[in-house]
Amino acid sequence: YIPNLPEGAIVELPGIINARGITGLPVEPLPSGIAELLCREITASHLCVDSVVQGDRHLALQCLLLDPMITDIDMAKHILEDYLSTYREYLPTFWD
Repeated sequence: YIPNLPEGAIVELPGIINARGITGLPVEPLPSGIAELLCREITASHLCVDSVVQGDRHLALQCLLLDPMITDIDMAKHILEDYLSTYREYLPTFWD
């Protein structure tokens, strides 16, 4: 558990494994800039999964727009349509 990340975020943390089980070691809050970058990645991951489960192109577009390499909405729309067309057989929820 990292105090300044969303509760339930999946992260790798140090821990101890012994006969009594698994015990996580306490972790200090991250520097605010690092925490913010990770929060954006966590949000993007949730948007991506939700978009696929729901077949929601708007959520998928929001996910792409969180990527700092995407510089405008038209680029994101083009990438999304290209991706969905290429992987159509694996993403049936977008086509139902």
